[in-house]
Amino acid sequence: MEPSWAAQKSPKRTPAQEQALVEAHKNWFQKTYNQRLALMQSSQRCVDAAESSRALKDCRKQKKQARKSLKQDRRAYLNQVREDVGLPARTEKKRRAKNRRQKA
Repeated sequence: MEPSWAAQKSPKRTPAQEQALVEAHKNWFQKTYNQRLALMQSSQRCVDAAESSRALKDCRKQKKQARKSLKQDRRAYLNQVREDVGLPARTEKKRRAKNRRQKA
């Protein structure tokens, strides 16, 4: 029996589609470099200024939210490129529980 993830795999990419995706990834990382750098610097300033465990927790929460937002923007950008070259959009992956692997 074929694993369920195999049925959900994207169709084979053509060399042109593959190249378009590579270029899109490069463009995204170049375009968002300053934004990602600012995020790290902001996080560092927050940690430096934190004077309690609650403040550190808030720093982590802010960083996590900012990274999540950037990840959503990246997914939207890449899905648009995928659609433009005739590939299906990717959906958010569901994370497997750690316990499932241990029980199996």
